[in-house]
Amino acid sequence: MSKESIASYMISVPNLRQQLSGNSTVRRALGCLLPLLFVVTFSACELFKPISQGPNEPQSGQKPKDELDPIQGRRVYDPVTGTYVLVRNSPTDPMDTIVWRDIPSSIEPPIYSTTAPVGTGPIGNPVNPIGVGEGNSQLLSFYNVAVVLPFLSDRYSAVDKTFSSNSSWALQFYSGMQMAFDELSAQGIPLNVSVMDSKASEQVVTTLARTNRDLNNAHLIIGPYLRSNVSILAEKARSTGAVLVSPHSASSNVSEKNPNYVQASPTLESHCQAIMQHVLQHFSADQIVLVALDTPGETARFDYFQKEYDRLTGLKNTTPLKTLAIDSTKTTMSSVNLSSWFSNSGETVFIVPSWSQETFIYNLLRKLDNDRSSYQQVTVYGMPQWMEYERIDFDYYEKLNVHVSSSSFIDDLNPDIRQFKRQFYERYGDIPKEEAYSGYDLTRYFGRMINKYGTKFQLKLEEFPEEMLHTQYAFQRIIVPTTTGMEFPQVERWENKYVNILKFQNYRFSKAD
Repeated sequence: MSKESIASYMISVPNLRQQLSGNSTVRRALGCLLPLLFVVTFSACELFKPISQGPNEPQSGQKPKDELDPIQGRRVYDPVTGTYVLVRNSPTDPMDTIVWRDIPSSIEPPIYSTTAPVGTGPIGNPVNPIGVGEGNSQLLSFYNVAVVLPFLSDRYSAVDKTFSSNSSWALQFYSGMQMAFDELSAQGIPLNVSVMDSKASEQVVTTLARTNRDLNNAHLIIGPYLRSNVSILAEKARSTGAVLVSPHSASSNVSEKNPNYVQASPTLESHCQAIMQHVLQHFSADQIVLVALDTPGETARFDYFQKEYDRLTGLKNTTPLKTLAIDSTKTTMSSVNLSSWFSNSGETVFIVPSWSQETFIYNLLRKLDNDRSSYQQVTVYGMPQWMEYERIDFDYYEKLNVHVSSSSFIDDLNPDIRQFKRQFYERYGDIPKEEAYSGYDLTRYFGRMINKYGTKFQLKLEEFPEEMLHTQYAFQRIIVPTTTGMEFPQVERWENKYVNILKFQNYRFSKAD
């Protein structure tokens, strides 16, 4: 790669130009590169080389404390057989976007810099100031980008030449990033890129934050995956003046009062707000019933919907929405009668912000279908986790007009999606998963933003919503509530507030009207 190209790297990696079979995966293609991944900062330039036709093909205990949760399977509708089939090794990990937990933070915010580092890139590309933008944002000749993802190189099997299945998310995400880096390079956007393996370890990330020169000199940090590791790097970004973009974590408690933290995945509250907005576009408040188990954690979610309803109506002291808390000892629903909750004059909308027990959701849907009369219409709104259930009877999704919220949606009929799939397959010999689209979109968007607006590009995010391949970006500053009437309240974080509402129809999810 030339010195003027988008990415500069620490070490070289042998070219990967061996023939891959049609069933090969990115993980398999990278097997021969594993030894180099033991260097914490490794070369992304050669990691995902385009595949080309050739005669050869690559040769083919107790869970550690910091290990990623096992990759789950995904049920996918097969139009040929008319049934749902289970696809293995599908990275539907729910660690942050699924487990939305509000955990109070006790971290004392440190004093942080208001300027970003200026110096050299990873192998010497000059980083010189060339101007000043809005909010004292520095415009530079090159911008340093640090990518920190859980490649889990320490769990590579040298014997089998295979990666841990839990590295799949990072490999797919980074392969999408690499495609975006190439596009940015062609556009003349000057980035010095360093790629690091977090190994899904707080200890490793803490060491990187303390000692790694490229991470400390970064203007933009992308990653990592686990919430705890995101929190570590959010504090690092606060102290150095860099901007951390978290691609995966949806927690609302990663970092307090941190204007250098950008969250690409909407929080649970944002999902609830989006559902409420969609419901009120099609139904009235008296048609709505909020349903959850009677545990404190689940019933507390009702407040998100009530607050959003109050905000949308602009009224104070509105009539509370109807709520139904199911006895958590009766999740079979056999002794629960739901007949009285159905409207006789119009459709009834059940909003169910519950996901942890698939059996409960199945029994609830079955009971809703059984207890209604033939003329009583029902619409059910659920959570994104519902799309990953494996034992649910999807006939109930169809009959009960199930809608769910989702942070992403891949429209296979979109010509841009088809083109990306084709380019991805031609390059890697594999089908892109959702995280590949996410890596591509995020890198392309933020690469352009930092190039145009400098080191404090986050100040311009609200002005530039954009339709991406896997979702829309609509970033908003999340403000710390105050009672002092401050004219300029503190920014808690920047969050993508756009949430897709999907409808299950004809045995597949598609964008709802």
